Amino acid sequence: MHVRLDGREVQWRARAALDLLLYLLSHPEGCTRRQLLDGLWAADVNPRSNTHFRVTLHRLRATLGGSGSVTERSGRFHLSADLWRASDIYRLYAALESAGPGHDPAAKIAALESAVEVYHGDYLAGYDAEWTEEAREQHRAAYVRAHLELSRLYCAARECGRSVRALSEALRTDPYAGETHHQRLMICLSAVGEASEATDHYRRFVRFLRDELSDEPLPGTQRLARRIHAGEHLCERAGGLRAPLVWPWFSPLVPEGHGPAGLRALLQADVSSIQAGPGVQA
Repeated sequence: MHVRLDGREVQWRARAALDLLLYLLSHPEGCTRRQLLDGLWAADVNPRSNTHFRVTLHRLRATLGGSGSVTERSGRFHLSADLWRASDIYRLYAALESAGPGHDPAAKIAALESAVEVYHGDYLAGYDAEWTEEAREQHRAAYVRAHLELSRLYCAARECGRSVRALSEALRTDPYAGETHHQRLMICLSAVGEASEATDHYRRFVRFLRDELSDEPLPGTQRLARRIHAGEHLCERAGGLRAPLVWPWFSPLVPEGHGPAGLRALLQADVSSIQAGPGVQA
């Protein structure tokens, strides 16, 4: 985790100010004073906690360059739009917004590739606070869905190797993404001439289910493994017999098809403005 101002790493004189920044960064919808006090410091609203909050807010604003860096609207505190635009979180979801419906496959691939390049690992990895979990899981899920959608687009373009790499990364990041995706990876690996890798993946998946979930693969997955082991070519696009699985379409944003609440309007307005072109008010 890095916070830079004018290209230089910020030196935090008070850890509480950094905590406040990260809490607001984890809650794009904004937070009330009561939520901040309880979530950050497990404190009730009282004169002492109010003083601590005012001092911390002043220090954060001073560090970030002024009172406009953190605003208050209708009793909720928010990071400014400019601060959001400077964050890698914003860049991730702005790229995903650009990969939405209505764009040709090449444009979607370019946008999704830009998005996954922004994600360098779990959000605030190593920052052990309960309130980071929801944001961490949401950003990780967006990254996984972006790779699943990239894999689908690569597959449609018959770029099998890139499809395999994207799908492998999705399942490495989240092995719980769904058994259908593990089946698809086995098919894709066999299609690029890596039947032994497909079998090895199946064996790893069997161990994963047994060790983590005390479960076993679905009957269809077991049959698929036997067919691959027998040398069947299952991918229609790669010249095989038939494609037994249909690629689902995945919105790389949250399941409802949009970015995090609180950033949605800013993301959509900015992306629409970029797509409208220079000099055009979108």
